[in-house]
Amino acid sequence: MTEVEVVEAILFSSGKPMTVPDIARASELEAEQVRSALKKLSRSYKNRNTCLEIAKISSKYVLQLREEYKESTETVAQRELPHEVIKTAALIAYYQPMKKKDLVEMIGRPAKPHVDILKKHRLITAERGAQGNIMLNTTNKFFEFFGLEMTKPEELKQMLMKKAGL
Repeated sequence: MTEVEVVEAILFSSGKPMTVPDIARASELEAEQVRSALKKLSRSYKNRNTCLEIAKISSKYVLQLREEYKESTETVAQRELPHEVIKTAALIAYYQPMKKKDLVEMIGRPAKPHVDILKKHRLITAERGAQGNIMLNTTNKFFEFFGLEMTKPEELKQMLMKKAGL
C-alpha cells in the first residue's frame, strides 16, 4: 500500500475534516509524507472524471463530494441535522451575534430545541451577554460541518441562505 492510498483510506474512513497531524497519527506517517500524499491525492482527484475531491477547510482536509453533485444526492444522503435545524443555523450565522430572544421571535417555539441541538453538535455558542441576553454565534466547527471556508461575512450569508433554501 502506498502513502497516498493510506491517506486516502484514512480520509474516506474518517468522514470528517482532519489536520495533517491527525492523519499522521492515524497513518503512522511523518507530517511531510502526509502533506506530499495530500498534494498527490488532490491532483489525482482533479485530473480524474470523478464526483469526489480533496478539499482543504481552514487547516483540515476532507474527502467530499464535489459541489455540483451535492444536489443530486440530497434525497439519499443521510443528514445529521434536520432541515429545519439547518435553517436555524443559517439564521444564526446570518445575524450573528444574535440574541436568542430574537431567534425565538423569528421562528417561534422550535428555536429552543434547535439551539440545544446546534450546541450539542458544537456548531454554535450561547453565552450570556452584558445585558443578560443570551448571544448566539457560530463556531469553527460550524464551517467544517457545512464544508465552508472562512469567507467575508456577506459571502457567508449568501452561501448559507442558499444552502438552507431561504
